[in-house]
Amino acid sequence: MTSDIHSDKAVNLVIFTVIEDQVLLSKVWDEDLISPLSAIDPKSRGLSLFVVTVPANEDLQARLENGRALPGGYLLDDETLQSASQRILFDQLGISPKIRIRQSGIYDEPGRNPLRRELAFAYWAMVDFNLIRRSLGGRDRIGLELVNNSKFLDTAPDTFEMPLEDFDGICRFGNRLMPRPGVYHKKTLTKDLPTGRILALDHDDMVFYAWRAMRHAFDGKLDPFRYLGVNPLGETFRLSEAQEFSEICLGERIDRDLFRRRAHAIERSNIQMLRGSVDNTRPGKPANLYSLLTPVDADEEAWSHDSTRIRPIPRK
Repeated sequence: MTSDIHSDKAVNLVIFTVIEDQVLLSKVWDEDLISPLSAIDPKSRGLSLFVVTVPANEDLQARLENGRALPGGYLLDDETLQSASQRILFDQLGISPKIRIRQSGIYDEPGRNPLRRELAFAYWAMVDFNLIRRSLGGRDRIGLELVNNSKFLDTAPDTFEMPLEDFDGICRFGNRLMPRPGVYHKKTLTKDLPTGRILALDHDDMVFYAWRAMRHAFDGKLDPFRYLGVNPLGETFRLSEAQEFSEICLGERIDRDLFRRRAHAIERSNIQMLRGSVDNTRPGKPANLYSLLTPVDADEEAWSHDSTRIRPIPRK
């Protein structure tokens, strides 16, 4: 966040992106931008869910245990919270303000900022990795923090000494247990996990609650692509890749047969099988290929910059 705008209303962005591990490491020129790097397998074609981070504010650095934070800024006198989130998205990350961005919560803990009393408004979106890639690194040291992948889901039962089925979603930023007799949904945030906090201030909580909101994209219908406004799987994909996309975003495993029954309910889905098209590039049995009936619109390509709508954050 910038320190030169003295406002009591902060806006932070929780920007998710999904990318194949193998592709990620081939396109990122500085591996220090990925955290934790050990969780990414350069030989894996598995998907990982990330959140975009920036270095924590220098004025707060000495007081903070963690050196990374979410992109953010402050609300200007003549703008709405929504327009402020769009301005910050463009100014700090160079991403079109037409990306679908939603508010996920208000944070009013008195001690959230040790320098001043302020309210923080969190907004979230999922963005295509190719748009994020343009902004990675640079003088602003924009990077990626892992939220979830199959490797994390596979090791979670050992870490928490509980089967994955006992959780209503799990990721590096927290989890929620399934309700049991006498016990309602119980959530656990990073401050109560053995690994501790990941980002500065209360930004871990912002990521957790934005992730919980993002999970609604997978409720009911099997068409998260249009809700999120992004398709990380490409023009054609295996059904197993669509299932993995759902699993790492939900933070849970889905029964394979159940997933396929939902996917084949074409009238309730935006997925169609490409008849006669198979993928035989991987070991094992060739797999049928699928595509989206209605492709996700490329808002970034169709958008033209209107200087009257976007203003840079004032600087010293």
